[in-house]
Amino acid sequence: MTRTTLRRLGAAAAIAALLAGLPASARADAATDFYKGKQLKLVIGTGPGGSYDINGRLLGRHIGRHIPGTTGLVVQNIPGAGSRKAAIYVYSAAPKDGTVLAQVLNTLPLLQALGEETPGFDAGKFHWIGNLTDDVALVAVWHTSAVKSVEDARKTQAILGATSPGSLGGMIPTVMNKVVGTNFKIVTGYKSGTDIDLAVERGEVQGRAGESWTVLLHTRPHLVNGKKLIFIAQMGLRRAQGLETVPLLTEIARNDEERQLMEIFSSPSAVGKPTVVAPEVPMDRVKLLRAAYDATMKDPAFLADAKKQGLAIGPVGGEELQTVVERTVNAPPALLARAKAVVADLGISGGPKKKKKKAAE
Repeated sequence: MTRTTLRRLGAAAAIAALLAGLPASARADAATDFYKGKQLKLVIGTGPGGSYDINGRLLGRHIGRHIPGTTGLVVQNIPGAGSRKAAIYVYSAAPKDGTVLAQVLNTLPLLQALGEETPGFDAGKFHWIGNLTDDVALVAVWHTSAVKSVEDARKTQAILGATSPGSLGGMIPTVMNKVVGTNFKIVTGYKSGTDIDLAVERGEVQGRAGESWTVLLHTRPHLVNGKKLIFIAQMGLRRAQGLETVPLLTEIARNDEERQLMEIFSSPSAVGKPTVVAPEVPMDRVKLLRAAYDATMKDPAFLADAKKQGLAIGPVGGEELQTVVERTVNAPPALLARAKAVVADLGISGGPKKKKKKAAE
């Protein structure tokens, strides 16, 4: 073999190596190029004014700056059926090119793990982009209620409002009833958390579950400062600042089996206020969106905006969040079997039933 031939082979090998390295770089460039001139949409799966809406709009005001070339981001509320309408829209009807993101309820992975039929989407197949915070969810009653503790709730009935059985507002009191023996009555069919709050103040119901602590402090601090609400329990990984005397769901368990069940039902707190895109979105765009999300969480303007609104930011990155979701939907069968038995008669069917509110009242 001549030196000329060797040189040619060496050059060919170098070119081949160079070409082999191009696809990843080209894909990254393609993802960046794709978003140039594009307007994005963030779909929020709840009505205006609630904790998901407030957190979602906060994200929507800032993430666009970290996605190169975009012309902006618009926010659209698609409430209904515990955010399933929004999930179905993104999963089935919306463009699947990475221009449509959704803020969905953190209960969706757990509900799927429990065997809920979710026509139109699979929570485990979404690309999870990130979680703003692991804020606790509350079980609260109006100050005039005879129920002022978990022990009271075991003896006396309190009526709580909820949007749907599968929302945190519907699930938490149901689980408490089944696992630790409380006596909550749940009225479903409200369109939003704001509607439930109005119903509480009117005396139509006595309280609600699932509201974010930090959002409550921001939107209605007078209720907290004026002691208009009594906090029965909180769902989260740890007791929130300001709620040091209010027990976690895991802490009201009376034995190990109840504690394990409360742990799996507390999993939505780790999912937090999540953002997803459709499964078909190319992975290079998913990575770009996750990087933009992470950058937003460190953005001084974003953090100042969050502080101004009294929102606690404790983000979880997309890859970690994806693992949390996959671990939830693939929990040990024995534990899921016990959990399924707890919610077997919950009546989850993808949303509030017609006339449910009147029937419950």
